[in-house]
Amino acid sequence: MLIHAFSFDSLMLLAIILIAGAVSYGIAVLILRIMHRRLEGEGARVPVPAYFTAVTTIWALIFGFVAAEVWQMNNRAVEASLAERSSIQRLAGSAAVEALDLFTLRVGLSDYVTAVTEDEWGAGANGAPHPRADAAVQAIRLALLEAARTNTPEPLLAKMIVDFDELQDARELRLAIGQRHVAELKWALVVVLALLSQIAIAFVHRDRLRAGRAAIAIFTVAACLSIWLVALHASPYSGSVSISAENLTALF
Repeated sequence: MLIHAFSFDSLMLLAIILIAGAVSYGIAVLILRIMHRRLEGEGARVPVPAYFTAVTTIWALIFGFVAAEVWQMNNRAVEASLAERSSIQRLAGSAAVEALDLFTLRVGLSDYVTAVTEDEWGAGANGAPHPRADAAVQAIRLALLEAARTNTPEPLLAKMIVDFDELQDARELRLAIGQRHVAELKWALVVVLALLSQIAIAFVHRDRLRAGRAAIAIFTVAACLSIWLVALHASPYSGSVSISAENLTALF
């Protein structure tokens, strides 16, 4: 469920996170008031003020790991996109009229770009391979086999085969990234630790209500904005901040 929320518009996602932060802030302030009444004058039962830093540090570490994984996944998605475009561009250049003039290869490449941008990338957010794209890949393969039966120079044919292999590798990487999101359990852990951090802050400020409310508010705003900025990039091929297929559509 968390992953589906990442595909929302950026402002909608921010609104959801802020609402959740406001609810958690209210719960933390309620806990602060309860502890203020029940633990007043019982200092021996309350952790030392530095205690809350242990929980917040754990939250920061876990959130840092999640953020690093998100950035790495986005970088790989960009690399896969550029590698796919480069392979298509090289094959199209070899098949051009002024080069080897391979009509069937040009048609196969054009169908592949259309299938990828409309079906795999557009409608499916690269979550699964589409039969139309698979058929286009097979058409490109058959076009290369057809070129092998003609008088195409062997060095050029070998180079086109390498380009075709790289195209398939880039597509497989793109689909693998689209199918693999940052695990929901990791995001759930980030949320749970954020709640525990708010409670820890409330614990050590139980004798200072105004200071406690201010400390909880500061942490809540910082946590919500941090989660929002990372969540915007959690799904590389969907949402308001995503990698576009325009670099492929510009080829044909």
